[in-house]
Amino acid sequence: MKNIIQIAALSFLLVTVIGGCKKKNRDLEGPSSKLEGIQDVWVLDQVQQLDPSNKDLIIDVTDAFKDSTPIELDVNSSDFSYAFNRSNPLFLGTSGTWKFDDNQFPTQIEMSGDAGVETVKLLQTIRTVDPKLRIQLTRYCGGGTTSTIYQFSFTRK
Repeated sequence: MKNIIQIAALSFLLVTVIGGCKKKNRDLEGPSSKLEGIQDVWVLDQVQQLDPSNKDLIIDVTDAFKDSTPIELDVNSSDFSYAFNRSNPLFLGTSGTWKFDDNQFPTQIEMSGDAGVETVKLLQTIRTVDPKLRIQLTRYCGGGTTSTIYQFSFTRK
């Protein structure tokens, strides 16, 4: 009888030790809200200009956009509005409304403001944990030919 108790205790101990080493499955969280991710005040920290005929030719033109007051973009997801702290600093108007092409998996933002409607490309995903907002604005000549490509990089304030 003593052996049976010892074997049972040993079996219990082995099951506990082996079970404790087993990896626990973690549930993946759903995708984070991109609407919540973009809502913030963003400070412009870099502007690059790309040559449309040679996208390997990139020029840092940040200094041309600098002033004594840094350019800030305030994006609101509750009423889908945006506003810059300066008058039309980035060819996107001073204020207006915006929308993603897809609220769950956005690749573009349409910005309708006092300077007209512009569509900018998201250069990376935008979640609440992302410190940067990177967008690309393509400017066109009258005939529809690409004239200039700007890449704007913002940091959360």
